[in-house]
Amino acid sequence: MQSHARVVVVGGGAVGVNVLYSLAKRGWTDVCLLERTELTAGSTWHAAGLIPIYSFSYKVGRMIKKTIDIYENLEAETGQGIGWHKCGQLRVAESADRMDEYLNYASIAETQGVRAEILTPEETLDLWPLMERSP
Repeated sequence: MQSHARVVVVGGGAVGVNVLYSLAKRGWTDVCLLERTELTAGSTWHAAGLIPIYSFSYKVGRMIKKTIDIYENLEAETGQGIGWHKCGQLRVAESADRMDEYLNYASIAETQGVRAEILTPEETLDLWPLMERSP
């Protein structure tokens, strides 16, 4: 193990590994990652790999978009399978206030390059037949 490094990243979870990856992509070589047990052994391992595709914060939304871009290209870049499966999410508005929130969500999502659709109850049932439509 090396005795010194210009950058030492502590923790081999999703954030630590991403910091190391980003530094390597920028040409940094004098870096070291320290992990107490094994990579992703902390809270990352049980996060189910869920990446939200949207945030009310524009800056966070751009960061999420960049993260998704990395995941979509990582297998081709490294030759290592990562099991990436991109899927969407379904949010159900059960009140007028919630519907207003989702309409706002959809308009902001578009500015971040995230496709958002407002579906009718019938379209939602076609997409997810297990859902019950309440009166």
